[in-house]
Amino acid sequence: MQNLKIATFNVNGIGARLPNLLQWLEKERPDIVCLQELKAQDKAFPAGDLEAAGYGSLHHGQAAWNGVAILARDSEPLLIHKGLPGAEDDTQSRYLEAAVHGVIVGCLYLPNGNPQPGPKFDYKLRWFEHLIAHAETLQASEHPVVLAGDYNVVPTDFDIYNTRSWLKDALLQPESRECFQRLLSQGWIDSVRHLYPEERVYTFWDYFRQHWQKNSGLRIDHLLLNPVLVPHLKNAGVDAWVRGEEHASDHAPTWIEISSRKTRSKRKPKEKTSDAQAATQTSNTLDEYNRKRDFDATSEPSGAATKRKPAKNKTVEPAALQFCIQKHDATRLHYDFRLELDGNLKSWAVPKGPSLDPKSKRLAVHVEDHPLDYATFEGTIPQGHYGAGDVIVWDRGIWKSLFDPAEAYAKGRLKFELQGEKLGGIWNLVKTHIPGKQEQWFLIKHQDEFARPESDYDIVKAESHSVLSERTIVQKKRSGKSAQPKTGEKAPAPPAKPRTTQLDNAHPSDLPDSLKPELATLVDSAPDGDWRYEIKFDGYRIMARVDQGKVQLFTRNGHDWTHKLPRQAEAIAGLALESGWLDGEMVVANEQGVPDFQALQNAFELGRSGNIIFYLFDMPFLNGMDLREVPVEQRREALTKVLERSEDEVLRYSEDFAETPEALLNSACQMQMEGLIGKRVGSPYVSRRSGDWIKLKCKRRQEFVVVGYTEPKGSRSKFGALLLGLHDVDSGELKYAGKVGTGFNQVTLNTIYEQLTPLEAKKPAVVNPPTGFEAKDVHWLKPSLLAEVAFAEITKDGSVRHAVFQGLRNDKPAKSIIEERPAPAPEVERKSEENQSTEVKAKRKAGDDGSTKIRLTHPQRVIDPSSGSTKRDLADYYIGISDWLLPQLLNRPVALVRAPDGIGGELFFQKNAERLAIPGIEIIGKEETGHPVMLINNIEALIGAVQMSTIELHTWNAVSKDLHRPDRFILDLDPDPALPWKSMVEATQLTLTVLDELGLKSFLKTSGGKGIHIVVPLTPKADWDTVKSFSHSIVKHIANLLPDRFSAVSGPKNRVGRIFIDYLRNGLGATTICAYSARTRDGLPVSVPIFRDELKEIKGANVWNIQNLHQRLGELDVDPWADMPKTKQTITAQMRKRIGLK
Repeated sequence: MQNLKIATFNVNGIGARLPNLLQWLEKERPDIVCLQELKAQDKAFPAGDLEAAGYGSLHHGQAAWNGVAILARDSEPLLIHKGLPGAEDDTQSRYLEAAVHGVIVGCLYLPNGNPQPGPKFDYKLRWFEHLIAHAETLQASEHPVVLAGDYNVVPTDFDIYNTRSWLKDALLQPESRECFQRLLSQGWIDSVRHLYPEERVYTFWDYFRQHWQKNSGLRIDHLLLNPVLVPHLKNAGVDAWVRGEEHASDHAPTWIEISSRKTRSKRKPKEKTSDAQAATQTSNTLDEYNRKRDFDATSEPSGAATKRKPAKNKTVEPAALQFCIQKHDATRLHYDFRLELDGNLKSWAVPKGPSLDPKSKRLAVHVEDHPLDYATFEGTIPQGHYGAGDVIVWDRGIWKSLFDPAEAYAKGRLKFELQGEKLGGIWNLVKTHIPGKQEQWFLIKHQDEFARPESDYDIVKAESHSVLSERTIVQKKRSGKSAQPKTGEKAPAPPAKPRTTQLDNAHPSDLPDSLKPELATLVDSAPDGDWRYEIKFDGYRIMARVDQGKVQLFTRNGHDWTHKLPRQAEAIAGLALESGWLDGEMVVANEQGVPDFQALQNAFELGRSGNIIFYLFDMPFLNGMDLREVPVEQRREALTKVLERSEDEVLRYSEDFAETPEALLNSACQMQMEGLIGKRVGSPYVSRRSGDWIKLKCKRRQEFVVVGYTEPKGSRSKFGALLLGLHDVDSGELKYAGKVGTGFNQVTLNTIYEQLTPLEAKKPAVVNPPTGFEAKDVHWLKPSLLAEVAFAEITKDGSVRHAVFQGLRNDKPAKSIIEERPAPAPEVERKSEENQSTEVKAKRKAGDDGSTKIRLTHPQRVIDPSSGSTKRDLADYYIGISDWLLPQLLNRPVALVRAPDGIGGELFFQKNAERLAIPGIEIIGKEETGHPVMLINNIEALIGAVQMSTIELHTWNAVSKDLHRPDRFILDLDPDPALPWKSMVEATQLTLTVLDELGLKSFLKTSGGKGIHIVVPLTPKADWDTVKSFSHSIVKHIANLLPDRFSAVSGPKNRVGRIFIDYLRNGLGATTICAYSARTRDGLPVSVPIFRDELKEIKGANVWNIQNLHQRLGELDVDPWADMPKTKQTITAQMRKRIGLK
C-alpha cells in the first residue's frame, strides 16, 4: 500500500461548481476523490477538464439531484459496481465502486429522506438496508476498503451545532441513526471520529440563516474504513476553506491520509463520545483547581468547561496558543504566568513579575492548571477563599514554542517566543532542582532586541495597568509595619490647617498647550490607607486652560468645547488667573438635585449652557507654576482659595468628605448617584489612568426571601450559596432571583445553617426554579427566612448580579418582599406594558415638526442576556443614533441580521424584504441586481426593522443610483482571536501605510467584534470585478511583504497567529456591517468610526456598545468621517502597476 489522501466531496452541481472543484484539486492534491450530487448526465460530465488537471474518472450521472463519481490522481479507477448491489431496480444514480491505487472505494450518496414520514423517508431506509447488506461483504474483505460519501445522517447530537431546528429532519431521525450504528457494529471505523473523539467536526453548512458565518454545521459526510485499512490511518480533516469561497457548495471536502506503514495512533478511539465526556477528560487535570474553589462564591470561571473550541469553520485545524499574565494582589502581590498547553493553562506564580533583563532570573513557582477561560478573568476573589484579592490581566497574546511544546514542558526546559501587548521576543522557562512543596522554575528573558537592563527600564513598574480594561491594582496595605498607638494612649491630634496654602514640589513652568486628565481606576471595595472621597459625577470631563485672560475648555480627548460652554468660560475668566489648567466635570442636575447625564445632553442640544454647572476638583497648573508633583490635598486647598474669588453659580468646588467610604457610598447610592471617587493623600497628578485615583460604584441593597441553598464546595463548610426569591409586584408569585455566595464567614455559615435545615422542603417555592447545572445540589426551603443583600443590579431576567450577603432579617413578613425600585417622577405618564407592546416615538427628519409612532411588540424581551438589554433598549439606541446612522444607510442596499430569539438563538441573514412588513422601507427590483434589495432611508424603516427582530445592518459598497459601480472598497482585518490587540493596531498601521503610498485616502472603523475595517472611498467609475481584483491585489501585496503577520487566504488554518485581510466584501452583492450598527455579540457592541490617532488609545474593537456610545459621540466636535463625502479618488494605472496588476 502507498501513502494516499482519500477525500469525499458533495460538489452540489459539478457543472456550476467545476471552478471550485478544480481550485480545490490543485491546492490540496488528493489521490482519490468521491464526488456526490453531480446534477449532470454522463454526457455532461467534465472528464476532459479533470483529465487536464491530472485525474482519471468514473461517473454515474443523473440530470436531477443525484450522480456520483470517483477520481484518481495520475491513474484510472477500475470499475467494480455501478449502482448498489441488491438494489438493481433503483433508478437513481447513488453508488459507484472501483479499485483505485490498491484500495476498494465505495462512493455513495445516500437518500436525504425528507420530508419524513413519507415515501422519500421509506426509500431512504430501504436503500440503507441494501447498503448494510453489501457493506457486510466488503467489511470482511482481505483488501483495504473505504466507504466514502454523503450519508445524509448526523450520527449523534455531538455532530450538529444545535438539534433544535432539525428535530423533524430525516438526517436526525432515530431510524437513520440506528442504520448508521448497524454499519459501525459490523466493524467499520468512522475515521474522523476515531481520530478526533472530542472535536466538534462539521462537513455541511446550509445556505440559510448565516449558518456558515456562525459555524452552525452538521457532520453528514463520512469515510468508513474496514479493519484492514484502519491500522494505516494517519490523519483526517475537513477542508472547510472551500465552503467559504464564492459560489461554494454547502459541503466541504472531508479527507483521510493513509500511510504505507501501519501507524500507532496517539489518539485512542472512544466507545462513546459526548460533550460531557470531553468536559470530564479536560477536568481531570483541573481537579486541584476545582477542589480549591467554591464557584457559588467566586466569579472565577469553572473548570467544568470543555477544551478550547476549535477555530471557527475549521474544526480540526491547529490554532495559535495563548498566554496571559495576571497581576494578583492576594496574600502578596505577584504575577501569574500562564501558557496554553493540552487544552488548559499551565501556570506559574512569579513573585516579582517578569523582567526584560536577561541577567535577572525570576523565580516561577509551578501551580495547578487553570481552565482556558481564566485567561480573560478580572475581578475580586472574595475574602476567605483561595487566592482572595484583586486580579487583572496584565498582559496577553500568543506564544510559539521553538521546540515541541509538550516534550519541552516534560523535560522542564521551555524556550518560546511571546507576542503580547507588553512582552515580546524569546523567553526561557527552566525547571530547577531547588527543593520545595511545589516545583521551582526560573523565568528568564533571552538576549534579543526586546531585552533591556532592569536599571534602565522596569516593565512591571512602568506598565502597571490591565490590557483588557480600565483596571489597575491598588495594592493592599500590609500589616506589621505601621506604628499603632499603645492602649491607653491618645493618638496625636492632626496638625492645624495652615493659614497659607503649602505647595510642596511646585516648580516654575511654561503652560503646556494641551493636557490629558488623570483617570480613575475602578475597584470593587475601598482600599486601606489615607484617602479622600468625593461624589462621582455623571457628566462630561472638561479641562479648562487659562492663559493671559483667554479661556479654552477641552474634553478629555482634547476637543475644544469653548463655543459650547460660553457661560462657563466666562465664569472661569472671572477668576482673573494669570494662567492655569483646572480640572472638573460639567453636570446638570435633575429635579431631585442628582446629576443626570441625559439632562446634560439635552442642555447641549437645546443650547442652554446656563443650566450646566462646572464642578472643579483639581488644578495641575497655576500662575506659571507646575503643581503636578504637589500632593493632591495641597492642590485642592489651593483650588478652594482660587474659587473664593468667584460668586458665579455655574462654578462650584467638588467637596471631599470625612465620613468612612462605606457610609459615604451608602448615602450616595441612596440619593441615586453614581458612586464615589477616591484620591490617595499625597499623590501627584498624572495624565493617565492611575491607582492613586479610584472609583467606587453604587450597589443596591434590599431584602430577599431565602428559597434554598447549595452544597458547599472546596474549603467552604455548611453551605455554598443561598438561593433568593422575590414576589412579583403584579401577580404576587414568588420568583427565583439568583444566588448569593459571598459575604459569609465561618460564624455566619454556622448560625445560618442551623436556621436553614429545619426549613427544608421537597419542592421549590418559586414558580420558575433554575434548571440544569444551576439546580445541581440544591436544597429547597420553605419561604420564611429573609436575607439582606447588596448587589450591583437585577438583570432583566430577574437575577441579582455581584451579590454580597449582609445579614438575616426577621422584621418583615416574607410575603411583602418585592423588588425595590426608585419611584418614577409623578408627572411622567407611562403606558402599561402588560400587553407586551409599546409605541416608540421616532423623530422625523429636520424640517418636520411631527413624529411617527411605531408599534413595538414584546418591548421587554431580553435580546442580550449578558447585559440585560431588551428590544426596547435597541430601538431607543437606534432612535438616539439615527442622525449618525441614517447617512451611512442612505440609498445603500442593506441586508439584515435578525434574531427573533435574541443573540443566543438562531440568526437569520436576510437580503430582501420578503415576508417582512417593515413600514417605510424601499425596494429596488431584481431587474437591477438579479434579486430585489432593500433600502432603509428613514427612521420609520429603521425602527420597523427592529420591530422585525433586526439587530445588525449590513450595507453594500454602492448606492442605488449606480449599483454597478462601487463607491468604496473595504479591507476587513480579521485576526486570530488569540492575537493581542497590539498586533491589530500594528497591522492596521501597516495597511494604512500601503494605502497612503498608493495615494489612497482611507478611513477607519471598529468592527464591533475583534477587527478593524479600513474604508477606501472611490468615485464610482470602475466596475465590481475591477475593484474586487484591485483590493485582492493589495491584500496579496501586503501578505507577500509580511507573510508572518498577514494572510491573503481565508480560513482559520491560514490565519493561525496572523491576520487575514478580507477583500471578499468587495464583490457585487457582498455586504459589510454598517457604521453605528449593533452586533449580535455579548453586550451588543457597535461598529464605530474612529480617528487614526485613536487606534492606539482604544483597548479593542468592541469597546463601544449601545449603552455607552452616546457618551463618545457627545464628546466629539468633529465626525471622524467628515471628509469622506468630499474625497474624490479613483484607481489609476500607476496604482495597479505598483501592486503588480497589469
